[in-house]
Amino acid sequence: MKNWLFLLPLLLGSSLLAQTTPYAEFEVDSVASPRGGMVFYNTFIQTSLRKPISAQAEGVGGKVILSGIIETDGHIADVNVIKSFRPDCDREAMRVFKLFNAWKPAQKNGQPVRQKVTMLILFQPNTPFAYKNGAKITYFGADSKAIADSTQATYKQVAPIDSNGVSMGDIITYELKGKRWKEYFKMPLVRRKNSAVNYPTGITYTVGNQNYQQQWEGNLFLLNEAGIILNQSFYREGKRIGSGMRYHTNGSIAEKSDELDMKIASMTWYPNGQIRQIKTTSKVELMGNNDPELVTAFWDSTGRQNVVEGNGRVTYQNQMLSKNDTTRHTLFVEQGLYENGVKQGLWTGRYIDGSYLYEEIYAKGGLQAGKGWSAGVDTVRYTSLGQQSEFPGGMKGLAQFLNQNLSYPVSAQKAGAQGRVFVSFVVCTDGTLCDYEVLKGVQSDLDREAVQVVQKMSGKWTPGVQRGQKVRVKYNLPINFSLN
Repeated sequence: MKNWLFLLPLLLGSSLLAQTTPYAEFEVDSVASPRGGMVFYNTFIQTSLRKPISAQAEGVGGKVILSGIIETDGHIADVNVIKSFRPDCDREAMRVFKLFNAWKPAQKNGQPVRQKVTMLILFQPNTPFAYKNGAKITYFGADSKAIADSTQATYKQVAPIDSNGVSMGDIITYELKGKRWKEYFKMPLVRRKNSAVNYPTGITYTVGNQNYQQQWEGNLFLLNEAGIILNQSFYREGKRIGSGMRYHTNGSIAEKSDELDMKIASMTWYPNGQIRQIKTTSKVELMGNNDPELVTAFWDSTGRQNVVEGNGRVTYQNQMLSKNDTTRHTLFVEQGLYENGVKQGLWTGRYIDGSYLYEEIYAKGGLQAGKGWSAGVDTVRYTSLGQQSEFPGGMKGLAQFLNQNLSYPVSAQKAGAQGRVFVSFVVCTDGTLCDYEVLKGVQSDLDREAVQVVQKMSGKWTPGVQRGQKVRVKYNLPINFSLN
């Protein structure tokens, strides 16, 4: 009996091991596959991938082949490198591959089973550049065009960056004078703290470099307090160029957006890597009450495609500021029907904390009527989705007001102080202003004058309106002081 007692656990262990052994692709009835298809899987991988800075500097390209096990719940496990490219790229390939956990598991005899998969991660070659002591060095000829041969350079630009490409200091351009490099100009590093209430993730920082006109130049990042990248885009003279990327806090891509003529095309993903939505948004204000979005496709969190070629019913869930307590976020749930890419029929929305809900009727994307309820407030009826707060006369009137009321402090003139002061403020629901803050100052007297002229505008604004209710709207206003 003792021998049987001893052998029984071993037999059970062997049986359990046999049941959990992953199958090969040829052993299953249907193989494991990415929910949404390989096209969106590949897009997720390539947009989440961050080529290590040392590999970028060398300009090399190559491939990493990985293996893993797709579990019965659709997540990836036991990721290993089968074919290495180089250690830094291997690590990055593993990081991104582990982020995709939206697999449709393999099936055998009508049941989900574990399956081993082999996948390739590709690193594209790029134009190499000099990278020394944590700084990217770019050389330019006399015509200010980038060149590869440093011996022919008239200028060189030194940009301190970390391993993810985030700026770590002033970008300085040097000019060759004789045999020595002398500083020609620099673009200072700007690290701007953002309000915690604007982001469910808490306090964030905008990090990048600005030119002499205080316009963004080069890569611009949004980071959380832990230094995790939440947004990344590229600017030239203050205008975004190319794709904009938004990331989940786990490092996976959340949204990729591209500007196309007068529209913005975007794709979004869930935190597990599954495709969520494809849409285009108009960059100009549409006539009437039309919704600016055209939705092509939408998938729910289980991988089911609810909107196909612009038709289907959706449920959106997003974090929003509570109407009861603007210091915290709550889940906002919206439901409705899309026909030919635009809203149609009844749409509803509610905050799960009970602070707000609405009902709206649409016809071919145009709002026909809406009504909203807030705690302690009578029902509000509306026929327009919203209106921005506005200074009398619009931007022209605002510029005229600043010209008439802005003074140049004598002390600042004597000190030769000049530049652009960025002041943020909130237009309250009664048209008054509050929450003044100097986002970027130049000199104490100029900063003080900039705030004072903004304060003089209090009470003159028409408040913003959203779904029939007056709302607080935050603005960032650049105020220029020039001695010329």
